[in-house]
Amino acid sequence: MKPRPNRRAGFTLIELVLAIVILGGSLAVLYRSVTLSANMIQASREREEVAYVLTLGELEYPLRAIEDLEDDAEVRPDSSLLPGYTYARTLDEKEDPPEGVEDDGLRVLRVTVTWAGGKQRQEIVRYVRETE
Repeated sequence: MKPRPNRRAGFTLIELVLAIVILGGSLAVLYRSVTLSANMIQASREREEVAYVLTLGELEYPLRAIEDLEDDAEVRPDSSLLPGYTYARTLDEKEDPPEGVEDDGLRVLRVTVTWAGGKQRQEIVRYVRETE
């Protein structure tokens, strides 16, 4: 009787190491994708909330009702519109025009929304004309 060769069904050590390396690489790519997706979702949510705060601020402090631009256009920081967000509107001082140039009546109006304890901010700059 001949002895049988000692063969077992199974994987070799090289096959196992190769499978672990492939699985690890795939999981790393998947983890990175999930992390980036979560960051994009958070940024999208913040952008949507900023737009909502801007809308609430414009409804609460409309520009159409302003009679005196210098006194009524500015809005002190208001954090009551949405918790965690602050709405503010400032009217920047305009430089005097150079000699020989007529004043066009435009003023710079900055609307700012801040969140994350003031670490994040969105600013919209508009030009408004003071009518007589």
